[in-house]
Amino acid sequence: MQFRNVGNGWILLVLFLQFVFLLLNFFCSGYVYADRFLTKYGGIIEGEQFNINNVPNKTHLIKSSDGVEVEIDSNYILRKIPDNPVSSLSEYNSTVPFMEDNIENHLKMAEWCRRNNLPELNKLHLNLVLEKDSDNETARRQLGYFKDASGTWITQEQRLIDAGFILTPKGWRTQQQIEVDKILDSRRLSSNRWQKEFKSILRGLPGDPQSRRALLSITDPGAGAAIAGALAVERDPDTRILLIRALSNIGTSATIQEIARWSINQTETVSSVKRTCFDELQKHKEDQLILVGLYASQLNPQNGVYAINAAALAIAELGGKSAIPQLIDMLVTTQVETQIVKPAGGFMDNNTTGLQWGQPREIKITREIRNDGVLKALCILTGMNFQFDKNAWKRWLIQSRKSQYFDARRGEY
Repeated sequence: MQFRNVGNGWILLVLFLQFVFLLLNFFCSGYVYADRFLTKYGGIIEGEQFNINNVPNKTHLIKSSDGVEVEIDSNYILRKIPDNPVSSLSEYNSTVPFMEDNIENHLKMAEWCRRNNLPELNKLHLNLVLEKDSDNETARRQLGYFKDASGTWITQEQRLIDAGFILTPKGWRTQQQIEVDKILDSRRLSSNRWQKEFKSILRGLPGDPQSRRALLSITDPGAGAAIAGALAVERDPDTRILLIRALSNIGTSATIQEIARWSINQTETVSSVKRTCFDELQKHKEDQLILVGLYASQLNPQNGVYAINAAALAIAELGGKSAIPQLIDMLVTTQVETQIVKPAGGFMDNNTTGLQWGQPREIKITREIRNDGVLKALCILTGMNFQFDKNAWKRWLIQSRKSQYFDARRGEY
């Protein structure tokens, strides 16, 4: 860095105080800093350079952290990667008093500070540029400014503040997001607490009366995840029934939907447990529309025969007449199966290498599946029975919609 001494007392005082402040911070931290030197051959040498003030600097005298000193020809050093702010500050302090106070030199010094890991001094020199030229684009850009639609320089931070954002440990948030974060954090803490406390309750189930009372008295939504997790692995049917009732007592949308999912879970084979699911769901009338929609989402051939029929019967349990059109579509579904066919014997021509012994091959077989559960659900919901005749069901549906008993807004009779 080449600068001329112009005797700018006030600017030198500001820079000197800044230097002292940073220097004290570095020394008081107790951390041992070291420079890194990148060689022309891609190697890195770490250590403290002792002959930094030698001019010309023909060699680099470097002392590593373990006390080993090495002297390297400067021609082999590609560049220095400073990790030693004290060393960089020393070089800075020996140069800045001779710096001419103008925009060009402050920009050069700012760039030097940036490359030498002195971010605070980098900002200082950029701000000194703005004192001389408030519209200096280089300084503005490097300080994070950009021009808004009106052409005014503004930082992203100020833009976010003007838009109502608040800086939090999680980043910029609106006040609404902060409130949501508080609720989620509270639920997370509650869930973690219940994960621990619930284990002691679970150990006493299903026989211990005190454990049963403790479980069925829970109303904290934070316990929902712990109870649902226990339900997923519990083997005892009586305990599963108690867990389902506990989810129902909590009564949030999440716990009610968990019961709905369990009611059509293929792994649940105990009828009394499924019966409990539907008995508890019937208690939450305000969630019926959502639950019918949840079951109806399973009426898809890709979900398989079990899921279609289980969901249909669940819809019937809830009296979900709004799903009748979807149920009619699922009366008969198409299932594509892949089978491996082995040749009877002899040779086959594979069109590439000539004749060879026959190879097994895959064939696709399409089958029509009559979904008994869907038919039963339609019969329960409508009081009619057109068997698996989709056209007959659709004609009936069209006629019913024309009748005075059909409420088109609700899709019910």
